Amino acid sequence: MTPTSSNRQQRRGERLATRRYERAVWVTVAVATGLAILALAIYALQGPRLRSGAVDLVRAVASPQTSLRFEADRPIAPLQDTQVTIEPSVDFRVSTQGALASVTFLDALDSGTTYRVEVEGVRGEWQASESTWVYEFSTPAARMFYLVRGDEGESDRILSVGVGSEPPLEAYRAENMDAFVPIGSTLVVFSAGLEGSRAELVEPVSGRVDRLVLPQDVVINDVFTPASGTRVAFTLSSLSSGEFDRTLFVVDTAGARTPTVITGLDGEPLRVTEAAVVPASDTLVAWVDDVRVVSVDLRSSLVLPIAEEAARLWGVTSRGDQVVLVDVGGTVAIDINTLEETRILPAQLSGRDVFEGQTLLLSDGRRIQTVAIGNAQGTDFTSLIAVGDDAALTPLYRTPDDRGSIGAFVASPSDQYVAIETIPDRSRRESDERVLESRDVSSTIVVVDVETQQVVRSVEGVLPIWAR
Repeated sequence: MTPTSSNRQQRRGERLATRRYERAVWVTVAVATGLAILALAIYALQGPRLRSGAVDLVRAVASPQTSLRFEADRPIAPLQDTQVTIEPSVDFRVSTQGALASVTFLDALDSGTTYRVEVEGVRGEWQASESTWVYEFSTPAARMFYLVRGDEGESDRILSVGVGSEPPLEAYRAENMDAFVPIGSTLVVFSAGLEGSRAELVEPVSGRVDRLVLPQDVVINDVFTPASGTRVAFTLSSLSSGEFDRTLFVVDTAGARTPTVITGLDGEPLRVTEAAVVPASDTLVAWVDDVRVVSVDLRSSLVLPIAEEAARLWGVTSRGDQVVLVDVGGTVAIDINTLEETRILPAQLSGRDVFEGQTLLLSDGRRIQTVAIGNAQGTDFTSLIAVGDDAALTPLYRTPDDRGSIGAFVASPSDQYVAIETIPDRSRRESDERVLESRDVSSTIVVVDVETQQVVRSVEGVLPIWAR
């Protein structure tokens, strides 16, 4: 068949359309390739971008060694501590691995505080371009648990309260509660009597109560707070057999819930008078036989010596690196890992010598102490809480008109606040006659801001424990 003119024109049009389509495709590919190259060039010229940041806020205010973790959009060059600025200031260290970076806070963070973390000069692992990251977060407000003991025939109550003006919240109510330890959303409640003692694991929300299996014919001497993870430590003594004498027991509330005896290197049970939990660890520091101070690994029960001659154990620093105790040379802080000693020298208050009591060493080198000052006649003493260093002490809290007396104090995890047990009027003392942790019936807990030296809360009760 001979092609007609119309057929030839049709084929020519199809060829032109095909060429136009091919040109359009190649132009589109070229433009897309150009844009991709441009995007890659821009990406290469820009510094690494911050994809996300995360920190466990509850843990950050409860214990040291909590990390803020950053994730970048590409692997980054190693960061130095000098590239990081934190406001308010806190000691830290920084580490890098691939596209991840961590800023580890060496101390627990202050509660109810907004932190700003700025990282400057962040470079890609293979690019010289730099960027700056800024991350802000706010920590939850501080809360404290405490015990209100009812009169005879009334229930005792465990309450929690913040440092603001909000009313206390009741966590649990029961009869004959002498001591307690909060563990997350649960409580371990202890009571002691002349006929024996009991310990119970309580879930306040569900109301479930499980009895911990204690040895028979024993009484609880002391309960050591706070808990170490899910483990609670306490001492028991036998009522008649003499098998236990201030013997250290530990119970894991997440395990079998049966207390186990802690023994020393000689295989004998540890006889403990005072003990303190090392923050962010499974280690307990204990004063054994009123002479030795040892560390106890609550997972392995390994016992290691810290001091062989100690007259008193005051506790562990909030950073968890030093033990504060009293020996023949006075008050001393001992590094738990190296056993290096730092003497805490006596200091004067307003130019006067004082009698020193409970001592807490702060991470900035200052200390908080219970001190007593005698009057000019030497017939009476005034007790107060003081803060300072070797050069001088200044009053942190004293009872109104100095009529009261100061008991034990407990610092919040970051040393931001101090909860102090007081008796408002020492001339009217009256014991509640509890076998375990007896207190005056008028005992009051006063919470003081360490930096401002202002009383931020006051409640009637005993045994303050900071929420963790």
